[in-house]
Order: sequence, then structure tokens, then C-alpha cells
Amino acid sequence: MIRRFAAAVMALCLAALAAGPFAARAESPALEDTLEDVRRLEELAEGWAGEHPGSDPVTLTVNYLCEARYDDPLWSLVLGGGDEDFRAHVQQADPGLEALRSLRTATLPTGEDVDFLHLVAAAGAGYGYGMPQIVCSWGGDCVQLAASVQGLSEDVPVCYEALSASFGDPGGSGYFPLSDWLADVDGVNVGQRLTEGQSLSAALEGYYSELAAAGDPAAARSEAFVAAQFGGADTGDAEGFRALVWETFFSDAGVQLFLLANEYAGVNEENQTAINPDMQAPLEAACMLAADRLAADLDGAVVAPPAPGPEATPAPTPVPQEQEAEAGLWAAVRRDPGLLLGAMGLLAAAFLAVAAALWRLRDR
Repeated sequence: MIRRFAAAVMALCLAALAAGPFAARAESPALEDTLEDVRRLEELAEGWAGEHPGSDPVTLTVNYLCEARYDDPLWSLVLGGGDEDFRAHVQQADPGLEALRSLRTATLPTGEDVDFLHLVAAAGAGYGYGMPQIVCSWGGDCVQLAASVQGLSEDVPVCYEALSASFGDPGGSGYFPLSDWLADVDGVNVGQRLTEGQSLSAALEGYYSELAAAGDPAAARSEAFVAAQFGGADTGDAEGFRALVWETFFSDAGVQLFLLANEYAGVNEENQTAINPDMQAPLEAACMLAADRLAADLDGAVVAPPAPGPEATPAPTPVPQEQEAEAGLWAAVRRDPGLLLGAMGLLAAAFLAVAAALWRLRDR
């Protein structure tokens, strides 16, 4: 429960995750070339972590890549925030890596372009919390897509048709282009590999190598995603699978707080999140599009639940007593992430309580 509330607080910093879908896109570098730069960054992160107890190489790498694009105080709560000293170290040791921080898309071995920093952010959020974060990936993008037709109609089929052209557009236009969809799906899948102890470059290289070797890359990525995000499903049961996607989306505390924060939803008399009438049909339509895309990629196949695997939880690095005294509260949080998750959970609960009270006062 604490993790779910922590994800809710994190939702406030993720409106920017899908930002810039209409921006001009330069020619994308090949993922292989991008990973060469990421490996150089990881070498610096490994060396830095070895000299600075309590630092995590994956966290350093993800934050270095994403902090410029996702410059929000609450993003710092997701993975601990950027390390100014490490950033300065990278700038001095390998100035060319700065270009990674403004990279838009990279071309995958399978031929598509993916929003690279969106991919890294989604994977990093999953790594930081040990589980896929819906609002950091497909959930946040579904909200943005739905908002583009807010108030159009209370008829779901009308909204579905209106949103279809913007969903998964390979040309990169619209509110939810293919590069974002791939970042969402692949971000969840790569995040699972990070939680197993792989480095970012190894997780990306291994994942995309397997996709390229698969007979049907779209089916392979969607199968892994459905297993990780929904615990498996019968995608051939169109109505049942749509219902599962919607339930997973709307039951997520992060999604609910995101909707409340953007005034796409309110709080009813039972203290439950209630979607505004002008957003209900658009949100349902957006989730239907996501469900139908996955089902089409899988040709209606039944996806089995993920096989249980060993959890790779790195042992905490001992911190010298003198450094611990200097680091203070943040050192305690790094040693025990549960402190941060608990604090974020309390903050989220307080926010929901205040939102409920304000909502009632507004209606009086």
C-alpha cells in the first residue's frame, strides 16, 4: 500500500513525460551508437559509486540522463535527484556525454524510433520502486491523449474514433505517437531487467537484441509487457481485456492523484476519486486503444503470468561514520528507502484528504 501511495506522489512530476510530441525531430542515432555513450557514462558512474559509498550506479546514470528534461522537484523523490558533483565530474571527464541529456529519439534494431529519455525515465521509475509505474509510462500518456478531446462527447465510441489517429502514429505526430508508446511498453520491460541487477546498457542491449531476433518483435514486446503489467491475460477476450486494462489504470493511486491534480477528477461523498463527466469517455477510449493495440500485436493470444524469478536486491554499502554524520537524513533514506516511501505515502494520504475537503467546500 505504501508503494502505491508513493507512486501517487510521483505522479505530480510526470506530466512532462509525454511532453513535446509535436516538436521537430532530427534524424535519430542508432541505438547501438547511443549505447556506446551510455557505457562510457556507466563507467564513470561505477567509478564514482566506488568512491562515494551509498551511491548507486544505475540511479546516477538514469538521473544524469533524465534530470535536464524532467526538471521537477518531485522527480527528485523518485530516484533521489541528480548529483551535481557527479554531473560536474562527467562534464570534466567526458564532455561529449552532455549530448545524451537532450537526445530525443533513437532508432531501434527493429527499425522503429523510440523516445529514448522517456524510455529511460519509465525504466528508471520501475527500478526505483521495484515494480512498473503506470503513471510514469502508458498511464500518463493515456491521460494526455484523453485530455486532447476533453468534452468532445460522453460517448466512448465517438472519442475512440477521434483519438485513433493520434494513438501510435509512426510519423511522430499527435499526442501519443509510436515513439512514446514504444517508450512506455519497453520502459516497463527494461525496468524489470534493471530490478534483476542489470546495468542500463546491458538491459537495453539484451532486450532489443532479443526483440530483433524474435520472429514477431511486436508480439514479443507486448507479451512481456502484458505479463509484467497485468500479470498475464487473455487478449482474445476483447471486452475482458479492455476491462482489465481500465481497472489496472484507474485503480492505480498514482493515476488517481494525477487526475485530481490536473482537475480531471474530483472526490465524491464516499471519498473516492470520481472522473469528471467530460473526461470519463475520453479516458476509457484511450485505455481501449491501448488494450486493442496490445491485443492486435498478440493476435489475441493468451499471455501467461510472469515466471517468478530471484529478486536481486543489492546489499547496502556501508557508510563511514563521519560521512554518515555529514549526510544526515538523506543518508538514512539511502540506507532504508522505506523511510522515503513511508513519508511519500503519508504525504499522498494527506493530499487526498485535503482534496476531498476542498472539493466538498467548493460544492457548497
